[in-house]
Amino acid sequence: MNSISTKLMIRFTVIIIFTLFILGISLSYLFQEYYYDSNEETFINQGEEIAKLVQSSLHEGNYEETIEFLKNSQRFFEGNAWIVDSKGLILAATQRRELQGVKLKKEEVEKVLKGETIKKRGFSDYFDEPVLLVAVPIDFEDSVIGAVFVYAPLAGISETLDDVKKLILYAALIAIVLTSILSFTLSRSFSKPLKNMKRIAVNMAHGEFDERIGVSSSDEVGQLANSFNYLAERLKNTIHSLQKKEELQRRFVADVSHELRTPLTSIQGFVKALRDGVYESKEDKEEYYEIILGEVRRLIRLVKDLLDLSQIELEQINMDLTPIDLGVIIKNSIRNLMPKIREKDLKIKIDIPKVLSNVIADRDRVEQVLINLTSNAIDFSPSGDQIQISVQEDVDRVLVSIKDFGPGIPKKELEGIWNRFHKVDKARTRDRGGTGLGLSIVREIIRQHKGEVWVESVVGQGAKFTFALLKEEFDE
Repeated sequence: MNSISTKLMIRFTVIIIFTLFILGISLSYLFQEYYYDSNEETFINQGEEIAKLVQSSLHEGNYEETIEFLKNSQRFFEGNAWIVDSKGLILAATQRRELQGVKLKKEEVEKVLKGETIKKRGFSDYFDEPVLLVAVPIDFEDSVIGAVFVYAPLAGISETLDDVKKLILYAALIAIVLTSILSFTLSRSFSKPLKNMKRIAVNMAHGEFDERIGVSSSDEVGQLANSFNYLAERLKNTIHSLQKKEELQRRFVADVSHELRTPLTSIQGFVKALRDGVYESKEDKEEYYEIILGEVRRLIRLVKDLLDLSQIELEQINMDLTPIDLGVIIKNSIRNLMPKIREKDLKIKIDIPKVLSNVIADRDRVEQVLINLTSNAIDFSPSGDQIQISVQEDVDRVLVSIKDFGPGIPKKELEGIWNRFHKVDKARTRDRGGTGLGLSIVREIIRQHKGEVWVESVVGQGAKFTFALLKEEFDE
């Protein structure tokens, strides 16, 4: 009884029954009135026809002819008839012939003898049952010389009306059954999606987000089901994202712990050795100090990179976006890296168009990207080799590529290199002093510039990193 479908069905059924009840009563009354009016009209027409046929014989006082006419023609009448003279005497009757010669009461003939047509329903002194009666004047040369009374028992008419009422009742019962079925179906169509929503909502509370509601209509219920499905999909994606972030956070903590453990363990070991005097010569002592200093520097770089990455990801660093010339930034970056380039005796080949569109970017952050990518190319390039830096324009972007000819990156590692602390060769990367955060920082910086960065590599043939920034006229 508390379900929506039951409540809707009960309400629909009550409304329909009440409506049909009122409609049935109204139809019965209207039909009854129509049927009575129709019979009265028929009796009036019949009385007028009789009046026309008997007016001459009645005027001449030939009552026998009048009585004979009425006797012979009564089979053609729908009701029974009397012919009354101007004094109110019944001259002839198709039924109740014992009434012939009876004088009607004054009030019953007064109006009709004045030329009016009268109608009457109900009981009369001359009948033992209610009747429908009409009286029509008989006119002759502008004077009323008598009247024709036509009547029929209401019982006969009522039988027809009862049959009609039964027909209306049966139709109403059939309509109630059909509408009850329809209301049940309609209420179920409303409640079924709601029940499904309830069940799926309970399942969602237990962590199940895969089930959806089937939508078969575009009405409010269908729109609600679509909204519910949209909510379920968003919740699923949000929870999946949160789980992924949680997993990344756990991995990040584990990676940071691992990255910190190695230099801290090294520092701890050498500090103990220095404290305990476990070294053979002054040169060993200086070497221990140098190792400790190197590890501390690496820790400082790690912490700095972590802070940079965190601030960039949380968009806590305001980007000073201005039109910049990438050619100038590239040359400045190479100038800053010249000591490392000379140390490995590398050659830098730069290919920049003479006419180059400006890009909208933060000068310092783009320089950070260039230094990071070029520094990686330097680290992984064999001594005496070459690094190529090229710039080209697209329809709406400027593309910068840094290519080295080092060992390259295995295909299975290409997607993972952008993750924090991902190192293709962990031992070699540690030897070079890398933190494993450089490419993550590069990706975040480019992403916040609405740009794109990607890598192409073949093992043994080097790697080519490319990033793209929007031109000044295409920046939104």
